[in-house]
Amino acid sequence: MRYQQLIFDVDDTLISLASTESFALQSLFNAYNWRLSNNLRRQYHAYNQSLWRKLEQGELTYQELSEQCFRVFLKENLDIDVDGQKTMDEYRSYFGEAHQLLPGVEDTLRFAKSEGYKLAVLSNGEQFMQTHRLKLAGIYDYFDLIVTSEEAGYQKPDERIFDYFFSRSGISPDKTLFFGDGLQSDILGAERYGFGSVWYNHHHRKNTLNLHPLFEVENYPQFVKLMQADFKKKY
Repeated sequence: MRYQQLIFDVDDTLISLASTESFALQSLFNAYNWRLSNNLRRQYHAYNQSLWRKLEQGELTYQELSEQCFRVFLKENLDIDVDGQKTMDEYRSYFGEAHQLLPGVEDTLRFAKSEGYKLAVLSNGEQFMQTHRLKLAGIYDYFDLIVTSEEAGYQKPDERIFDYFFSRSGISPDKTLFFGDGLQSDILGAERYGFGSVWYNHHHRKNTLNLHPLFEVENYPQFVKLMQADFKKKY
């Protein structure tokens, strides 16, 4: 077997980010009787993603993101003043209960385990929340190791989160593949650290960073085919 360990991202790789974000945002707005239009939902998604890109690039800390996100967004869009951290904590309490798997996830994890791969999670997120969501989704027991940025103290693509991960995994980077949707976090992080990746490009995005994942797939059945071929050719 060419590789021994497969690392998975969580949001938008294992669990649907769109459904999770939609549920959490609607629940928060319902709690305060704020009106949530489709346009406002789209604006929030774009704004939140821009903050996460700044976080990954080292321009924001996790605490700064947490405090700023809803304080700025609600003021600019609804002229509502809120305690940013408190509102984010409420939002995350709803976020942590959403766990809709993307199509093909569990079948793929089951196949990978049957083939003898060690499976791991490396997520930019909170340890309890991500672990809790994986349990709710029924896939927690597939993973031999779950590491988050909260536990490691660093965010992907920072090399130090990979130092921490591999200090715990017991399997070397050259025997590891990272499977994730995040070009800026997952694929860049693996490339910087010097090990292979599979870009799960189910949103059909352009590779604007000119990165070089070993493989690119659009769905989980394509990833299974790569495993069946022992990662010897692209699909």
